[in-house]
Amino acid sequence: MSFIISTQAELLKTKRTASFWLTILCAAFIPMILFIALFTDGDAEKNLAKEPWAMFMNMGWQILTVFLLPAFIILVSTLITQLEIKNNTWKQVFASPQSFANIYFSKFLAIHIMIIFCYVLFNVLMISSAVVANLFNDKYNFLSKNLEWGRLVQLNARTYVSILGISAIQYWLSLRFKNFIGPVGIGLALLVGSIVAMNFQWEHIHKYPYAFPSLSFDAIQKSGKGMAENHELYSIGYFGLFILIGFIDMKLKKDKG
Repeated sequence: MSFIISTQAELLKTKRTASFWLTILCAAFIPMILFIALFTDGDAEKNLAKEPWAMFMNMGWQILTVFLLPAFIILVSTLITQLEIKNNTWKQVFASPQSFANIYFSKFLAIHIMIIFCYVLFNVLMISSAVVANLFNDKYNFLSKNLEWGRLVQLNARTYVSILGISAIQYWLSLRFKNFIGPVGIGLALLVGSIVAMNFQWEHIHKYPYAFPSLSFDAIQKSGKGMAENHELYSIGYFGLFILIGFIDMKLKKDKG
């Protein structure tokens, strides 16, 4: 069985599951809240007068990167992996005519396809909510101002790089534990720890993977440059390390059922 077929099979398993609906909810939550705020906040017109797109997108991305995106990765990684445990199908998967590498990496790729789907849907809904709000209220300047597409692409690309480390760690944890609580509890505890560490301006925060998405957002806000920050390079390093650890750990695990 080829790697492409294995990945397609993994994606089919997620159809109409909790992980699929979680992806839609994560992508839609912030645009929906901001869309409502555009009609209920009396100061919104004034605050968005000069640079409506920059202000509006910044509000959405800040909320996304600080908590919602890392939390989504923690949950979706666990939910997709737990499908085999919940249905007691791991033995069937390992007995199927596909290599161990195909099994391991196709499931991880399926997780990242869900993450990319969340990114795409989030961007579409953010832009759509602003445009629709402008159609109902012409005092907003979204339609008369240009969206900075280059900056938006940079936000997507660099925050995606920043979550690579988290995704690899959570994938390993979700394979290591047979229950849902273990990887989710550890992941959320580490995420809360990152928020606390950022508030105290910990000097080693650039080495803490669960803070990386927020650090990438802040770096783009301050410099606007396309150069990778140290924490993004660390994210790639964590990604390689924990993907390897997870692969070896799963392969050496005696009980694969």
